[in-house]
Amino acid sequence: MKKYLLSLSVLSLIVLHITCQFPVDSSVLPDGKQYLVIDVALSETYGKLSVEYSLSKLNDDGGYQTLPKPKVENAYIKNGQGEKFDFYPDGSLENTFVGVVGETYQFFVEIDGKSYTSALETMRPCPEIDSLVPIFTREDFRNPTDPNYHGFDVTAYLTDTPISDNYYQWSWIHYERATGCGLRKEPIVGEVQLPCQPFDCWNIAYSKNVVVQSDELRDGQSIAKKIVRVPFITPPSTYFLRVEQRSITPRVYAYLQSIEAQSEQVGTLFDLPATTKFSPNISNIDDPNEAILGVFNVFSSKVKNVSADRRYNINGIAPRNIPDPVPFTADPFASAPCVESKFRTLTKPDGWIE
Repeated sequence: MKKYLLSLSVLSLIVLHITCQFPVDSSVLPDGKQYLVIDVALSETYGKLSVEYSLSKLNDDGGYQTLPKPKVENAYIKNGQGEKFDFYPDGSLENTFVGVVGETYQFFVEIDGKSYTSALETMRPCPEIDSLVPIFTREDFRNPTDPNYHGFDVTAYLTDTPISDNYYQWSWIHYERATGCGLRKEPIVGEVQLPCQPFDCWNIAYSKNVVVQSDELRDGQSIAKKIVRVPFITPPSTYFLRVEQRSITPRVYAYLQSIEAQSEQVGTLFDLPATTKFSPNISNIDDPNEAILGVFNVFSSKVKNVSADRRYNINGIAPRNIPDPVPFTADPFASAPCVESKFRTLTKPDGWIE
């Protein structure tokens, strides 16, 4: 197959099906060092590659600088039959690739003149998401003024495949109709929002926390897992989520489980304290002692939508109204374009509910 050389670094924050990535602040890494971050996601329908360096400390007064973008070349996936599938410069895998459950894959890449590879990982089957249920609760450990004091725990239910060690990972995307697509300052009023043009425009937010679970003690039975908490506030009146459930490999599960609690506290997969776990399945071919952040995640997945209706009182409790502090312009002719990006889209989400 024709090979496409990667001369650019690629996106560090990927949509729903890709783990969220950010450069790592060296102040939270062991010994204050900087590291190479390699993250590869491979599913039945796509592949995605992200390569970054962690942040490097610039001086003693707390300043930081971002290291140069890595030079990424000759990046590809190889299956058990020896077929190669190359990555494009944007980090996506060539569109001839079709992932096969039960097939084994390996990753290769050259970064700044060094060669890296992954362990062999086999794609596992993923059961359907039986249901996604937003369960209304109160979290008494929070201050009553906290938006999450009253909220919905969105819980995924699935039926585990029996007689197998299964490992699951969940992530989500939140879509919300964008009302303002730009800002400007006006006399007397100050900063105002400009309405979106066209009207059909959606903001996108992504999950950051690591959420995983195994079928240990639940083999072949129903499994329930809390995915995210949705605050009981308006606007908007409806909170729309698309949840992806992945069936991941044992190595990746052990890696993600080891950082699940930490990522819940600090926000992202790689903003971790000094107990950071390094990649369990990516290594430097010539220097196996090099510590690398990231993972080669091979999985199959299922996707399901869910929405939380926040228009009405629940158990006598009214949703909190938290209006946008920035007013809209009074100019009826003013607008700002809805620009397609990873955080905004002109494409109506499948299954969208107003």
